[in-house]
Amino acid sequence: MIIVVGSTNKTKINPVKEVFKYHFKNVKVIGVNVNSLVEDQPLSDEEMFKGAFNRAKAALKKIKNANFAVGIEGGLHKYSYGWFERSLVVIMDKKGNYGIGSSGGLALPKKVIDRINKGANLEQAIDEIFATKKIGEGIGMFGIMTKGVVTRAEGVKHGVAFALARFLHSKVYED
Repeated sequence: MIIVVGSTNKTKINPVKEVFKYHFKNVKVIGVNVNSLVEDQPLSDEEMFKGAFNRAKAALKKIKNANFAVGIEGGLHKYSYGWFERSLVVIMDKKGNYGIGSSGGLALPKKVIDRINKGANLEQAIDEIFATKKIGEGIGMFGIMTKGVVTRAEGVKHGVAFALARFLHSKVYED
């Protein structure tokens, strides 16, 4: 079984491998560079969904013999209680069916949002505040904010597992 991920970031590829290998044998996961066609810093759930959907669709076009494609897009959404960060995951099959899941998330502090409002993306804001470098390729903002209890990859893993549920229980999802 071939799974293509619309990213070359290991914090996205490794959780996909882990979830698919839990359910299937002979899994090969390939990361490819694709464009999300959304802003570098998505600022709504709708934009995150579009980015994840676009990544999955583009990845499926790049690796023609893939069984599934996975798009993962992190971003922010403003709620009444503040700005909330998480990742949305879209898993798509060859027929265009797709499942959606998300990581857990957390409300961001004003210091982070102030930097984003000045043009930084989340990774840049966290790197500046915590004196890290490319935190999104490591433990991520989740890892920094939870002091290692939940890393970016662990958050993404939940989103992948939730999105895959659509295919693990396909009869329930049929109209």
